[in-house]
Amino acid sequence: RERGWQQSRPIDRSPAEGWVGLCRQRRVGSSSEESPMATATMTAEAAVSSREAAKAGPSESGAAPPIVCPGHVRPLAEVQFSGETADGVFLISACLDGSPMLRDGATGDWIGTFAGHKGAVWSAKLCREARIAATGSGDFSAKVWDAVTGACVTTLGHGHVVKSVDLDASAATLATAGHEGVVRLFDVDSGATTPTATLRGAAKTTLTKVCWVRDQLVAAAGADGVVTVWDARSGESGVALDLKAPGERKASPVMDVEIKLAGGRPTLTACCGEAVHLYDAETWTPLRDPVLAPVHFREEGGAALSPDGALLVLGGGRHGGSRQGALGVEKGATRVGDVGSDLTVFVVDLATGAVVDERKGHCGPVRCLRYHPSGHTLATGSEDGTIRIWDLTPQDPA
Repeated sequence: RERGWQQSRPIDRSPAEGWVGLCRQRRVGSSSEESPMATATMTAEAAVSSREAAKAGPSESGAAPPIVCPGHVRPLAEVQFSGETADGVFLISACLDGSPMLRDGATGDWIGTFAGHKGAVWSAKLCREARIAATGSGDFSAKVWDAVTGACVTTLGHGHVVKSVDLDASAATLATAGHEGVVRLFDVDSGATTPTATLRGAAKTTLTKVCWVRDQLVAAAGADGVVTVWDARSGESGVALDLKAPGERKASPVMDVEIKLAGGRPTLTACCGEAVHLYDAETWTPLRDPVLAPVHFREEGGAALSPDGALLVLGGGRHGGSRQGALGVEKGATRVGDVGSDLTVFVVDLATGAVVDERKGHCGPVRCLRYHPSGHTLATGSEDGTIRIWDLTPQDPA
């Protein structure tokens, strides 16, 4: 169900590229003078956000309602938090409306929109210090942005849709992947538009996600259900993790991949088919049996591991759900999920594998999730075009 632009289009290099909104020094709540346009936009957005929050109501677990962040007009594709900075934590979002946005990671307040792409934006990432942003789009390009001023620094042309981008720990190298089936590495500091390396797997397939593991190791997930890891220096591929379920005739695509230092151990989390897989990102051995999810990841969804490695949050499609209606069941379905399961954020205790909490509020299937660095809040993006920020701190029963 990819909705990205599938036709060739010239790379956008118009003067309109750049920041729409407030610069980082003029965030909401700042005493700095704001432009009339920015003030009016933010006032309207805050009013909508307040109304949406009032509609959201409390979750079934009795937790506080989420912060609702409107602004996008099509399904979300990716959300990601920066690391802790002197200005706080920032949240970036990729959306099929072609307008990636930057927000305050604590309040959800809109800071600005990166304007310039001519197609759906499938991926958006911030470096740890939130100085640099990168985006990948259906307009056959990736872009590097100054995340403080919002200026487009570099446009990197590709031969097909760019489904995923990621910056390494130093923000010196950008990795891109997509429908061409290769991983390209670009030197961010020099601004060169020619890749420094092109990495290819054993089989050519659409690559759905790319992420840096550590140092010079980069991993990419494919539509064939395989996660491949390369040494960026040599271009050699030494690891290939096949996530296809036993007895599965046709491999499901890997819909989400995350690398996180959880509980002191680098961990790879990957969503494929009906399960979430957890691997030690040093030895590449499974940390446990796959977690069978109450949703599927065949067309949408994702998962995120808590910073302490104790909890897994996930969201995805309804088992057996019909594309023609929420109450329908697909022909030949062997498993049918509860109505509304695709609208729910599930929290799983990895020690037991049990669902210990459910958060409801989205009006469309959950497509992406990521933890705040503190582990106390969670950002989710949905088909309904909204981002929700959930407070996961334990509630006082009193």
